[in-house]
Amino acid sequence: MRIAVAVESIRPDTTLLSHPYVDCLYALRLMSVLADFTPARCERFMTNTLREIALRVTMAVLCGLIALNAYLFLKNLKLIQRATTQRVEASAVQADISNVLRDLQDMETGQRGYLLTADPSYLTPYNEANRRLQAHFGDLRSRLAENASQDRSLEAALESLADSRIAEMDETIRLRELGYRHRAFQIVSSNRGKELMDQARTTLDALSSAQSRNAARYDREMRERMARAIKQFVFTSCLLLGVTVATLLAFDWYRKRLEAKCARHAESLQATSRQLEQFTSTVSHDVRALVRNMRGNANALLEVYGASCPARARTRPNALRVKQNR
Repeated sequence: MRIAVAVESIRPDTTLLSHPYVDCLYALRLMSVLADFTPARCERFMTNTLREIALRVTMAVLCGLIALNAYLFLKNLKLIQRATTQRVEASAVQADISNVLRDLQDMETGQRGYLLTADPSYLTPYNEANRRLQAHFGDLRSRLAENASQDRSLEAALESLADSRIAEMDETIRLRELGYRHRAFQIVSSNRGKELMDQARTTLDALSSAQSRNAARYDREMRERMARAIKQFVFTSCLLLGVTVATLLAFDWYRKRLEAKCARHAESLQATSRQLEQFTSTVSHDVRALVRNMRGNANALLEVYGASCPARARTRPNALRVKQNR
């Protein structure tokens, strides 16, 4: 089909006057077209087509790898950020646990000082520690809201023990304010407050151990995710580098192929131009010779039959001579 179309495109117009040189030019052009469809050229055409397809596929793979690399990077970044946030939350819970224990100890110190001296200045740190304790319990409760149920149970038990201990200290302070020093010291001597503080410390230690395990797990997960992210990044980067190099080589090959193709077309155009110049020179020489013969024959006819020819016929050879000179 392609050959037929090419042949039809070079066929001369049949309405023109047939001439041997026109037929010769048509034959030369037909041979040039048919030479483009030799088996070797067809094989090169198929090879070039496959290479162009491979180049397009390589570009698509390159874009896909870039998108995959960006996706994996963002995914691993989110996972690392999540692990980091969990680790920070675990550290904040540890800080809240330490703050609760310190507040209880500060309240105990203020209680003992007031019971011993009845100096109201000891109640100032007691009240301040009590206010801080409520705030720290609120922070601890909110941070453990999404943790395991065991952690929330420990926090509830700790808060209940702290409320009992605060109630016991408030009772002793109230009795000391009313002047019942002996009754206040009897409550202290019952060791009820010490038992509550020991239970609170045990609960705090259990909660702190749980948060330490959580923090260790978060650290391990973060290290694993970072290691996996680095491996994925190295793998995709190497693959991306390989595809990029292949793409650059393909572009370089394609550029060289285009340059060679342009050079071949330039040589082909030069050869065709030389053939046309030779053909034009030959046709021009033959046409001039034909015109000279026609003019000679016309002059011979005028010499023989010039007397019997009309005046218009006698001027034709002169007009033919002028056109030839042009």
